[in-house]
Amino acid sequence: MVYFRGMADDLNLGEWLTTHILPAEAKYLSPDFVYNASLLALAESFRCGVTCVNDMYLFPADVARACAEAGMRALVGEGITKYPTASSATWQEGLKQARDLLEMYPQGGLVSATVCPHSAYACTKECLREARELADAYGALYHIHLHETADEADRIDWADPEDSPTHSLMHLGVLGPRTIAAHCVWVDDHDLSHMRDAGAAVAHCPTSNLKLGSGIAPVHSMVEAQVKVGVATDGAASNNNLNLWEEIHLAALLAKGVYKDASVVPASTALGFATSEGARALGLDNLGTIQAGRLADLIVVELDGLHMSPRYLHPGALASHLVYSAQANQVRDTIVNGRVVMRDRELTTLDEEKLKAEAQAWVNASFGG
Repeated sequence: MVYFRGMADDLNLGEWLTTHILPAEAKYLSPDFVYNASLLALAESFRCGVTCVNDMYLFPADVARACAEAGMRALVGEGITKYPTASSATWQEGLKQARDLLEMYPQGGLVSATVCPHSAYACTKECLREARELADAYGALYHIHLHETADEADRIDWADPEDSPTHSLMHLGVLGPRTIAAHCVWVDDHDLSHMRDAGAAVAHCPTSNLKLGSGIAPVHSMVEAQVKVGVATDGAASNNNLNLWEEIHLAALLAKGVYKDASVVPASTALGFATSEGARALGLDNLGTIQAGRLADLIVVELDGLHMSPRYLHPGALASHLVYSAQANQVRDTIVNGRVVMRDRELTTLDEEKLKAEAQAWVNASFGG
């Protein structure tokens, strides 16, 4: 969604989505659009030190092709809804795309396919169930939006009115292991206990949730409930960048403000959201820590800036410096699966200037920008 960055801002989620993003997707999206935009997003991600992405969008085969060519570790899936989209006229067609992608990109590769029913309110019961069956058949991630806004339960036309969205998914039998739920802003303790028992995880998107006026997710309660949490940016149309450093910074600070306790979500926990715990949330237990036998997804961060001086050496100091002081431009090298994709701040697999020029040319041609 990076080509929609800055197109529509300062709007609540409903208005932003229905009056701007969905019409733009219907008008502009194509395989080439998604492929080119994905390359731009991958370049930005490498610069920020991101070595693995989990992406739900449209024309996923073209997202996956871009990731494979650039050398990004990626989990990619078609956003399946009961409404027609630019890439699927029906949810059944969306499921077929998901199945085809699962055959093209099996589990365990650098690029793996996922199954992505958009949400409880944008899918039928049959769609959600069949998506779960498909994900289970291939051992794939089941990626869904959940509890993003306060009124989400009111928009689910198939559920018991007394049930929360999480309870609805649980009763339907689709909330289970290898489930990652994006946002979870409005979950309560009962929801979290169900998620923990099911083995589901959360993708915590603090910037997007703030910018769209959705609220602040209770991430400390998630940690206390022993729910797996990874930190995420959401799409660049609602963030407006792919800078994961800002997300770990906000994840730590917002929790302290919400709970009025400076000790909650310490720096080490927030850093874990983007490394070891983030990997666990995606079901990738061979990532996220530097140790023998783990896959070589690594970054080198320079620590000699003015805003990093002086540096303390007590236990926990490094995590504090990284979470509270570090910036994305301190990433010097990015390595994915042992391959250097950025060396000395120069991208090695992507032409950054070409990608920026192509993106601006598209805006100029489409909007006269």
